[in-house]
Amino acid sequence: MLHRIARTVFTASLATALLGGVLLILWQALGLAAGDAGILTAPNGVFKTVLCIAASVASIAAYILVHVKQRQPAHLVQVGTR
Repeated sequence: MLHRIARTVFTASLATALLGGVLLILWQALGLAAGDAGILTAPNGVFKTVLCIAASVASIAAYILVHVKQRQPAHLVQVGTR
């Protein structure tokens, strides 16, 4: 259960961080091309904070995924070691 939740949180937060990072770079490239400092510095507020939080949540979820084992269905669990 925890593994599935962590995987969902990881996927959503990683997608948010990566997509937001691409948008941030495109926004800044637009500001450079236009030569407008206002456009260049506009995403430094809440947008950048949301990206940092999403990346942090993704890293915590990845840590949980590494250390929490996924539960296997009962019919797939091997009883003996021989």
